[in-house]
Amino acid sequence: MTLPQTSRFAVLLLAASASFYAVAPAKLPADVDAQSRARLPYLKSSEVDAKGKRVVDIFGKGGTIAGPLAFATYNGAVGAALLDLHDASVGGSTLDPRTMELAIIVACRETNYNLEWNGHEASALKAGVDAKVLDVVKTKGALTGLDEKDATVIRFGRQLYTDKKVDSVTFAKAVQFWGKRGVMDMVAVMNTYAVSGFFAIAVDEQAAANKTPLPAVK
Repeated sequence: MTLPQTSRFAVLLLAASASFYAVAPAKLPADVDAQSRARLPYLKSSEVDAKGKRVVDIFGKGGTIAGPLAFATYNGAVGAALLDLHDASVGGSTLDPRTMELAIIVACRETNYNLEWNGHEASALKAGVDAKVLDVVKTKGALTGLDEKDATVIRFGRQLYTDKKVDSVTFAKAVQFWGKRGVMDMVAVMNTYAVSGFFAIAVDEQAAANKTPLPAVK
């Protein structure tokens, strides 16, 4: 991944994470840290081992590691590996920007990942995803009447994460639209964001104080 691509990634993720420094509301779960709004505190840049230097370079300029890699970077090598995963899956994807942003949003919704949902909602709109489509994703609404490509991305993600089985019809439709490589790129993109979503689930990461949380995944 080129330096400009890395810089754009950093800007997006830093923008998504900036609001996590907001003052905590009056009530948080008893085991949640007021600053990180999660069960673990943010690491100081000085606490990250040498293997996590890339993460510090991007997210540690304020002296604290926040953002989507905040908790993965408790193991510096894992945080760095997730940066590499992003570079490979997003930076090297064959998917068009609109499909990619919708895939990211779907993965964030399926893992109830508030941080990256808030970071990518505007990006998805800018890439051409209709606000009504985002609302269907957010509310887990019916796919009736949606553009067939949009419906396929959403259905694929729901089956992947909720059903734990992608059916033959959905897979074949995805291959029809994006080809075999494109479908695997979609899986890679979704899982890149879902990984951070799973870290957020484990530490019970709360939505930013100035953001409305996503409805709980049912």
